[in-house]
This record gives sequence, C-alpha cells and structure tokens, in this order.
Amino acid sequence: MDGRRNWPAWVAGGYAVAVLATTVWVQVAAAGADDASFAGIWLIALTIPGSLLALLLIPGELGSLLTFTVVGLLQALGTWYLLERLRVRRARRPARG
Repeated sequence: MDGRRNWPAWVAGGYAVAVLATTVWVQVAAAGADDASFAGIWLIALTIPGSLLALLLIPGELGSLLTFTVVGLLQALGTWYLLERLRVRRARRPARG
C-alpha cells in the first residue's frame, strides 16, 4: 500500500474512525450518567455541517445518535471521493520544469 497514492483513504478513514469512536464514547457516557450529559455535543461538533442539517430536518430525538453517526460516515465517504478526485487530477497534470 503506497501512502502517496492512498492518502485520501487514510484521511477519510481516520475521520470515519473518529466518528465511530466518538459514537461509542457518547453511548458509554450516556449509559453511565444519572443525569443528562453533554457528551452528545462532541458527536454533533465532529459531524458539522451535516449534523446541523440533520438537526433542522429531523424533528425530535428520532435516533439522533444513529443519525449523527450515519451523517459522519457519509461525510467521510464524501471526503474520500473529493480527495481522490483531487489526487487523480494532480497525477494527470504534466510535470513542470
């Protein structure tokens, strides 16, 4: 696996792992808390701007943990796609000099 060719996968994969780890942490924190916790704010902050759109479009607490996790994973996929297109475009550009 060549790091120069696969850097979009590393960036997007790192973001996806961060989203999944934060989701697990929020779930564990919420299960162990007696009162309402602010742990979910970290997942919302990590998945901005998609989470803000989800907050506006989805009423109430309709599976918000799952919703924010899916939004974050979709953003990771979108990040990979855009970075991969950028990498391919740069690879096709003729060398200067």
